[in-house]
Amino acid sequence: MTLLKKIISYIYPIKIAKHPSERSGSLEVTLVNGKLVIDSKNANYSYGSLQQVLKKALLQIDEKKLQSLSSILILGVAGGSVIKTLRDDFNITAKITGIEIDQKVITLANTYFKLNKVANIELVIIDAFKYVSTTKNTYDLIIIDLFNDAKMPQELFKNNFWRNTHNILTNNGIVVFNSIITSTLNIERNEQLATRLNTLFSSNKRLKTHTINELFILEK
Repeated sequence: MTLLKKIISYIYPIKIAKHPSERSGSLEVTLVNGKLVIDSKNANYSYGSLQQVLKKALLQIDEKKLQSLSSILILGVAGGSVIKTLRDDFNITAKITGIEIDQKVITLANTYFKLNKVANIELVIIDAFKYVSTTKNTYDLIIIDLFNDAKMPQELFKNNFWRNTHNILTNNGIVVFNSIITSTLNIERNEQLATRLNTLFSSNKRLKTHTINELFILEK
């Protein structure tokens, strides 16, 4: 990547690559403000606004608790920006298990962001809902960031998924859940979810950011 391209990218985005994906539609790697990002047709997948959204959620967690983590589960890896945030911005060295259903986006992450060079991570290509219902592992922190383009799977709002998630969370463990609100129906959906989560978790903090994102920060 040349210095000239980086400079031009501050004026307008430069498309670096475009790849079709059966799961996510068209995926584009674009140079924006000197940095590479991955976008689907209607949403940022990694290293753009999404990275800042999840970083704000992590900043809400006690620093000592973050540093004491020994196991982290990420549902929805995409380009791996939250993994880089955990490693680079918070200096967290805990084992990270990343779950991603789309092999194509992992290929892009490895090619353009060297995700496969990050230490102490395991990437598993599997449906996240299947994983949480079958794994025997438990985790201190679970980050849920599951989208298909700009749409959220309906399974995210079902009781069974949250019971499974609660079951694989260690005592006093934390869940960060990123949701999108773009309509009155979405607001009502999240209110109903919050009521159900209050019966499962001892703490349920909600944080609105970047206009359409609402984050749930839950503690067991």
